Amino acid sequence: MKFLKNNKKFIIIYTILLIVGISLIVFTYNDYFLYKEPIVKITETKDEYLTTESITFGYKEEIYMETITGKILNGSHKGKTVTIENEYHKGEAYDQRYRVGDELFVSLNESEGSIKKVHIEGYKRDKYVVILTVFFALVIVLIGKLRGFFSILSVIINIVIFNFLVLMHATKGLNLAVLSFIGAIVFSIICLTLAAGFNKKTLSAIISSVVGVSLVTLISFIVIKLTNYSGIRFEQMELLTRPYEGIFISEIILGGLGAIMDIAISMSSSLNELIEKDNKITRKQLIKSGFNIGKDIMSTMINVLFFTYICTSIANLTIYFRNGITLSSLLDEYISLEMTRALTGAIGITITIPIAIYITLFIYKRRAK
Repeated sequence: MKFLKNNKKFIIIYTILLIVGISLIVFTYNDYFLYKEPIVKITETKDEYLTTESITFGYKEEIYMETITGKILNGSHKGKTVTIENEYHKGEAYDQRYRVGDELFVSLNESEGSIKKVHIEGYKRDKYVVILTVFFALVIVLIGKLRGFFSILSVIINIVIFNFLVLMHATKGLNLAVLSFIGAIVFSIICLTLAAGFNKKTLSAIISSVVGVSLVTLISFIVIKLTNYSGIRFEQMELLTRPYEGIFISEIILGGLGAIMDIAISMSSSLNELIEKDNKITRKQLIKSGFNIGKDIMSTMINVLFFTYICTSIANLTIYFRNGITLSSLLDEYISLEMTRALTGAIGITITIPIAIYITLFIYKRRAK
């Protein structure tokens, strides 16, 4: 009876969440009145071949002129039909082709109340963001129930804190690396506590995460200073007006934090389960089991971290390969930062395993006394 009662309560709450989610999606599909910028919905497109342009290494790219017909959805010109010309390359590396049904932000050149020319400013993407967010929330709550809700809450809180830290750096000039390290501690506490509750395994995971991040930061700082940034190329950050070093250290701290927290809570939970199931298990057996568990999850976590970093370069890598740039040049000049971040994160994952094992054993030993 208790199970049915709890299940009924969850169904009611989930139904309310589903209705709210669907309402948000419907609203976003009709929220044109919220925007000051004119929005055009494409009703028809026509492509015309213009020429073929020679690029580097003998590669040739076809250029097209796309004539777009669309309807204005908001503002003083609502309901009017406009025509837009959009020149694009077939590869769509630096420009793009639009399709029927796309909604675009535009700017209007007007004269005496009439529209003379229309320029495309970008996509209206809010509805896709809302759909993904609602789907994400529904799946998380369906699988994790109350813990799933707390996971969403922790993400929202962490986003707010992260934006506050960046704002403090931008407006007050505070050291970004120090802010990121403080943020990493706060993120660990909030995320792990809301996800797993405050208990022995959470306490162990928090301490392990903080120690792991601290060691990774210290190792990175020492290596960078000893090598005087030799081997690290900051060309990808050349548009930044602030010092590269602080931003790079911050990326290492926050980039590896997620994987380190994952390893820490996995190790703490596993050892907690072993101790709960067999209170006579010896310290030696726990250490051996902990390292066996760590070795099983270490490889997958390192690969997850590697693919997370390297996927940000897929678009650039495609362009580089199409222009005949060799793999060695890419590794040396273009993706050295991603490789450095991935390798640093892998070090963090590896050293967090023994840290989490011994901190967990220490906490349980103290509690046992």
